[in-house]
This record gives sequence, structure tokens and C-alpha cells, in this order.
Amino acid sequence: MFSSKNDRIEKVDKILTNEAFEELQVDFADINLAIESGDHFEVHYHGPEDKQPVVIQNEQQLRLKQPETDRKNGKFWQKGLFKIEVVTSSDVGKVKITVPKDHQLREAYIGLASGDTRIQDVNLDELEFSSASGDLKIDRLKVAKLSLSIVSGDAKLDQLKVDSGNADLTSGSFLLKNSQITKSLAVTTVSGDNLIENVEVDQCDLTTLSGDNTIFGGKATHAQIGKETNGSHLKMSAVSGDNIVK
Repeated sequence: MFSSKNDRIEKVDKILTNEAFEELQVDFADINLAIESGDHFEVHYHGPEDKQPVVIQNEQQLRLKQPETDRKNGKFWQKGLFKIEVVTSSDVGKVKITVPKDHQLREAYIGLASGDTRIQDVNLDELEFSSASGDLKIDRLKVAKLSLSIVSGDAKLDQLKVDSGNADLTSGSFLLKNSQITKSLAVTTVSGDNLIENVEVDQCDLTTLSGDNTIFGGKATHAQIGKETNGSHLKMSAVSGDNIVK
């Protein structure tokens, strides 16, 4: 028989704050996160009550921190030394942060131990994102400075306009399409592929230790397009994986 770890844990569905902010700091252990545009500021949480984030607002900064708890997600079955755990969608907390459309935030620092993140139609001066385990999906983001660090998970970026930044992935693939790089972007993966599709950039360098470099269907040990100019620059490197430009 399965026993629930959530038998006595109430589920909540509530707005945590409607206060305006210019800087955002997120520190989650196992909560999924969404940041998107709307017509007002709002932070909404849905999930187990004991994982409801603590809201700390200081002048123009909003900080969301998940409280510490020993309880894990899901249900379990155990007999002797044998144990099976099952995690369902209802066991995972979800936070949605809404920012007024066309409002530009100064900074966003997001740190997740485990959980997926979606960022959609937001303007930022600076975004620093780190995740131990989980996928990142970005759609329609304008940012001056970008820093991504993902240990285990994929990064999928669509309609990104970035001045400069870097993306470091240990185990996962990187996808960037329909985007514009105005200065420079460096992408590094240890185990995974880098795919660039329909991206405006003046110069592109691709290197890989174990894999293929492919530009517009052509392969090379070391591939480069564009000339040495003062224009924008994209550099991709992979230890075990392919670099592909379409």
C-alpha cells in the first residue's frame, strides 16, 4: 500500500504579494517557477502549504525564499529495505510572477536546486540564473546582461535579444533560435548539443572535443563564419556533443 507524505499537508492557492519591485531574488529548492508579463505586479503560489515561499520586500527588492523542510515530494511504498517513491504534479509547488508589460526590471537573480523555469515576454537589465536540476525555457526576453548556469537540464531560448552574456551547461542541450546578439555570447556544454537557428550575429566560432561542428549543413573540425569585425560574436564549445548552426 502506498502512503502519502502529504496526508496532513494542506494545498494552498493564493496571491503572496501585489507590491511593485525593481529587483528580484528567488531561492527555491523544488518549486517550479514562471515569470511573465501582464497588466500588474503579482506573485501567485499554488502547492503544499509547508513549501509556500517566504516573501521579503525591502524598498525596491523582492525576495522569495522556500522554507526549509525535511519532507520530500510524493508518495511512498515501503516494505523492509525496499522503498518506492512516486511524485505527482500535485506534490510540486508552482510560483507565477507577473510583471507589467513593457516594465523593465533592473536585476533578477534566480537559484533553483530542482524545478523547471519559464520566462516569457519580460525586459531585464541583468539576469543571473542557476539550476542544479531542471529545464529552462525562455520566450521573448530582452536582456542586457545574461548569465546561465545549469548542471542537469536543457535550455531552450526563443526570441531572445541579448547584449552580452554566457551560458554554461554540464549535462544538457542548448537551443537558441529567432534571436539577436548585439555584442557577445559564449555557450559551453560538457555533455549535450548546441543548436543555433535563425540568429542575428556577425561572427560565430564553434569548437568541440568529441562531436561535430555543422554550419548550414557543412561540417568541419573547427568551424567559423563571419569576419574579424567589431560586430557581435557567438562562441560555442562542447566537450561531448555537436555544435549546429542553421
